[in-house]
Amino acid sequence: MITQMGNIKIEIQRRKIKNMNIYIKPPKGDVLVTVPMRISDEEVFRFLKKKEQWILKNHEKMKNQKTFQQKEISIEQRKWLENKIIEYAMKWEPVMGVHCTGFMIRNMKTRWGSCSIHSKKIRINLQLAAKPEECIEYVLVHELCHLLEPSHNERFYYFMDLYLPDWENRKKKLNV
Repeated sequence: MITQMGNIKIEIQRRKIKNMNIYIKPPKGDVLVTVPMRISDEEVFRFLKKKEQWILKNHEKMKNQKTFQQKEISIEQRKWLENKIIEYAMKWEPVMGVHCTGFMIRNMKTRWGSCSIHSKKIRINLQLAAKPEECIEYVLVHELCHLLEPSHNERFYYFMDLYLPDWENRKKKLNV
């Protein structure tokens, strides 16, 4: 089923799930709402009305988010990236007093890295293989800081400043 919220098209899919979920998908901010089979259309529309401001805000945010140019990364570049991640993890984990349970490298459209707080796994964008080494270190430290503080709040930036005082310069180089 498809519905509209202003000029935003919303796709609604019924699934065998327990809760309603909203996904804002890159790169254009397409909205997908997954709904349990037992919930009526009326309940779905009440839910959407309640979440309207959140949907509008996050749709706009995703639309304006820069997506990465996907460059062809060679096997050698990928191996180099893997080695750098291991090298920096071995350097920073003992210093920061954290331990990540695993790393995954994959092409990501809108992020350089992400961290799953519960599983303590870190995902790194394959496109980092085409960036300067100091940018890889920045992304890894950033994701490891999330093991200390999940949110991008004052405490998180305190840790970034503590462990990598020049992180802002590295971030600028990364996003050039």
